[in-house]
Amino acid sequence: MRQLGLAGLLVLALSVGAGEAGAKGWGKDYVPNVPVVTQDGKTLKFYDDLVKGKIVVLSFIYTSCKDICPLSTARLGEAQERLGSRVGRDIFFYSISIEPERDTPERLKQYADAFHAGPGWLFLTGLPEDIQQIRYKFGDRRPDLADHRNDVVLGNGTTGEWQRENELGDIEHFVRAIEDMDPAARGGPTAKLAAAKDGAPGPSAAVRPTTVPYDRGHVMEGRQAGSAMFAKLCAGCHTVGRGDHVGPDLDGLTLRRSRAWITEFLINPIKMRARKDPIALALAAKFPGVRMPYLQIHDSDAADLISYIDAHSRQQQPTIALDTLTALTTHEGTHLTAADLKGQPFAVVFGYTHCPDVCPTTLLQWSNLLGGTGTAFKVLFVSVDGDRDTPEVLKAYLAAFDSHITALTGDAAQLAAVAAQFGASYAKVAESNGEYSLDHTVKSYLIDQDGHVAGSIDPETPEPDQRRLLAWLAAR
Repeated sequence: MRQLGLAGLLVLALSVGAGEAGAKGWGKDYVPNVPVVTQDGKTLKFYDDLVKGKIVVLSFIYTSCKDICPLSTARLGEAQERLGSRVGRDIFFYSISIEPERDTPERLKQYADAFHAGPGWLFLTGLPEDIQQIRYKFGDRRPDLADHRNDVVLGNGTTGEWQRENELGDIEHFVRAIEDMDPAARGGPTAKLAAAKDGAPGPSAAVRPTTVPYDRGHVMEGRQAGSAMFAKLCAGCHTVGRGDHVGPDLDGLTLRRSRAWITEFLINPIKMRARKDPIALALAAKFPGVRMPYLQIHDSDAADLISYIDAHSRQQQPTIALDTLTALTTHEGTHLTAADLKGQPFAVVFGYTHCPDVCPTTLLQWSNLLGGTGTAFKVLFVSVDGDRDTPEVLKAYLAAFDSHITALTGDAAQLAAVAAQFGASYAKVAESNGEYSLDHTVKSYLIDQDGHVAGSIDPETPEPDQRRLLAWLAAR
């Protein structure tokens, strides 16, 4: 007998009691025949029209669910793609709302469209007491919506065979489990392919989980860990380079968004929408059918996902060439080495000593921040005024600020090379007295331990956000 995952081994009879269903399986005497309404407003009998004589996949969801329901529904979307024309012909998907008071057919229609539900995949609602009866019969008796079961039920309305399955596990295993509900299809093409992938002789082989080694200090291993996580949490809604799906295409994500922003959004998108982050709100408006859910992941998980997305993008986010910084001269008349910067986070600020306002304000903010970190976090103040800001001038200027700030200067070509890496700009502005000032980028660029621009702050960034970003960098 083919070995199933943990959820698959929990036969539905264990949830409701074998005596209720009877020895011959679950048929018309057990499965409720109550009316349900589809996303298109059509009323059907649950057993007679939807279960009898069919192979079915039942998923219990509700559209306002902020975590597991979107992931579960997205995984059904992946299974729909793999099963192709068999969905609607041999196999039928039913996503049943457990919040029928709110989930009207119109709301379910929007949800179904967001996940590209095709023929044979219905989203169902109905009278609360009827939906509750269906839930009860299929083993979900928890009163709290947020605590509902997060697995699906596979059934064969002809043979009366039913089982639970974890749809968030390996997708090939999940599809194979659906196919195997048909006795005639057991050992079919998908099963053989998956068995061969496992290195086993046939469809009865056990599905062996893959363990991915991970050391946070190695980017490649982070990409491997991110691969498994992307397949489980992201692939149902997103592609990398194949266009928008349920959510946006993630190709080149690290070129469009800072790593700090991506990390925060991955960890808690609900919080970011609540505080009206403009990018988060724009994404919600562009993809109104379903919003990014709360994935319950941590910083290290987000780093793995970002590494995976960046590695599979057509154009990856470049790392900062440290030699452009080490070519500059410090305020002590020396040079930084690659060892001074490599493998640790730091910040780069562009400015000049004759700056009347923003530069001293920025360095004072950094002095306050560095005084509260208790770490040797480096801030590099790159002068864009190479003619006037000699090492001696810079040394005198830095006497008023924190000792962890290092000033750098160089010739015009060296400064231009550094600025180009960050997309920073500066330009001389002639003044009436014959002197000049410089318009320049006021951002402080935050570099992570892998050498990527992880984010930025400026004088308008609230201090709590500045400290949060520094804490995030230090914890990576």
